[in-house]
Amino acid sequence: MEFENKTLNIEQTVTNGVLVCKLTGWLDPNTTPKLEEEINLAGVNELVFDMQNVEYVFSAGLRAFLYFEKMMKASGGTMKLINVSDFIKSIFEMVGFQEIIENTK
Repeated sequence: MEFENKTLNIEQTVTNGVLVCKLTGWLDPNTTPKLEEEINLAGVNELVFDMQNVEYVFSAGLRAFLYFEKMMKASGGTMKLINVSDFIKSIFEMVGFQEIIENTK
């Protein structure tokens, strides 16, 4: 498959209970497990995914975002996506995802 050689880089910073994860690359079946393994929500009130450098999101990536949103809501926290490109927004709109998670630019 064409996404087999794609990568995902995750740069994380935590400040006052806000975890910002700057993502670069692809969220596909091969890279999404890395996202799920590397994000630690202990002590986090707000989870922010900076999507500025995300090239593509497959269903596995959407599932991961839903998982993190559910985990944050369960602990009384929030999650949002920022800097979402028009291309990625179009993917979210195709599956009705824009209504589930706050997309801010």
